[in-house]
Amino acid sequence: MAILPEEIPVILTVFLALGAWRISRQKVLTRRITAVEALGAITVLAVDKTGTLTVNRMAVAELATAQAHFTPEDAAELPEEFHRLAEFAMLATPADPFDPMEKAIQQFGHQWLEGTEHVHDGREPEFEYALSGEILAMTRVFAGSETAPSSDHWLLATKGAPEAVADLCHLDTARQGAIRQQVEAMAERGLRVLGVACGRWSGASAAPGADPLWPQSQHDFDFEFLGLVALADPPRPEVPAALAECRGAGVRVVMMTGDHPATARAIARQVGLSERPDILTGAELEALDDAALTARLRHVDLCARLKPQHKLRLVQLLRASGEVVAMTGDGVNDAPALKAADVGIAMGERGTDVAREAAALVLLDDSFARIVAAIRQGRRIDSNIRKAVRFTFAVHAPIIALVLGPTLLKWPTLLMPVHIVLLQLLIDPTCAVVLEAEPEDIGSMERPPRPVSDSPFSIAPLVYSVLQGLGLAAVLLAGQYWLAGQGWSNAQSRTVVFGTLVLCVMLLILANRDLSRPAWHGVSDRNPWLWRMAAAMALLLVAVLGLPWLRTLMGLALPGAGGLAVGAALLALTLAWLELVRIVSQRWPGARAAPRPA
Repeated sequence: MAILPEEIPVILTVFLALGAWRISRQKVLTRRITAVEALGAITVLAVDKTGTLTVNRMAVAELATAQAHFTPEDAAELPEEFHRLAEFAMLATPADPFDPMEKAIQQFGHQWLEGTEHVHDGREPEFEYALSGEILAMTRVFAGSETAPSSDHWLLATKGAPEAVADLCHLDTARQGAIRQQVEAMAERGLRVLGVACGRWSGASAAPGADPLWPQSQHDFDFEFLGLVALADPPRPEVPAALAECRGAGVRVVMMTGDHPATARAIARQVGLSERPDILTGAELEALDDAALTARLRHVDLCARLKPQHKLRLVQLLRASGEVVAMTGDGVNDAPALKAADVGIAMGERGTDVAREAAALVLLDDSFARIVAAIRQGRRIDSNIRKAVRFTFAVHAPIIALVLGPTLLKWPTLLMPVHIVLLQLLIDPTCAVVLEAEPEDIGSMERPPRPVSDSPFSIAPLVYSVLQGLGLAAVLLAGQYWLAGQGWSNAQSRTVVFGTLVLCVMLLILANRDLSRPAWHGVSDRNPWLWRMAAAMALLLVAVLGLPWLRTLMGLALPGAGGLAVGAALLALTLAWLELVRIVSQRWPGARAAPRPA
């Protein structure tokens, strides 16, 4: 029992479980407990734009045709030339949508077209072409014309990426160039731009009365380009400060969005995401092999017009290059990238069930600031686990030495089984309660993420802990040797050594809380369980020595004033040794003092 550090599984389980509870207080739900530990090592945070950096509360900000522009501000009514554009934008949108962008389109249409023949509430499509990776547009097919249903003519309403809709309309180069200029002008103001088109089709069926034989692709229809709908989605107010905190913590933030590159650049500029102007698009990504794309990623923070498979590839390449990646997402198509990331983060308010199932963390309020708070908590948990591991190995060394030493030297037994059991019962709650409750280290978000290979069980921290424990053991064994030479009885010397060892547990806690300063400086640091545990240990010693039956059971005797003086001297020597080890460890090449708690 003394040799095996059986507390380690308890420490890892309890610390991570309590860490998940602490993170939940930041409105971040933990679905996989291993993500709590990985948070402290994140080097790249890949985020979507809509809903993560922005509030995801869209409103139609502008309409544009080839001849005119319309903005809702200070307008009394919608000009006639924009009626068909707004009408077909509504027809291309579900009547009761879930997506905030589509909600904004329906709200705009009902606000400006209510009471006209351009509102078609209750009209359901006969067929739909969904948005796909090949065509970034969706088409809804209705029976008849704008005014009346028909069984042999079909009305088409299409919306999507402007370049995709323009391609479906088979526009000439000049018209496509003009549309591209309009889109870039809107996108540079941070607007999300959609193209809208209409069409008509005379269906063909396999037999009279049968359903039409729908074309395989939207490209098989003839469309008329109606214009552009631009939507505004303002950035979240907390994002700039959170991004600055990420930069200070050495966490690189990469935007991965399906929006237009100019829109991505504008939002990035508004929130202060990156000073680098380069943007990687999905088309460029497809033209690069893995080596070239990895090299390009080192210099790019904005990725636009991405498809779901592009996000997955980017996450995989970032991880392959040694980065620890956290990825945010909300849609069904984001699930592969969320699962491939070291820490997948799904949106709880607007995210799909598939995304939440694939993710390790779920943001309950979709706030970007919650991600930064989770990273902060992850670093705190990682730091406290390291403190507890150091303490555990340090406190086992004297127990082992005090059991084996007297046996090898043929001295009277110092620690009996009952003492070992009692010490083990003290060690577990000390690790799980006192060090788990340590506050965040000062500057924890001002230093780079820890390397993935930096384990709490690496050689340097374990050597440090063993040196602490062996020095403590040497002091106690020397004290036992001196007491025996002075003619003290076995019970009296055992009492002094055992009592000093119990009090040294508190010294080891203080010494391992912060390696950058002497142990006694941590006495006044904020930790709700430190003094409670100290009081519990003091009461335990009083009970063991004050109750005759318990004192007899444990083979102890009242130490007297002399025993108290010897115990105080041994504590002072132990404290001096711990300080000497701390000072020497600062000179080790691999040693790094942990910042003190905040």
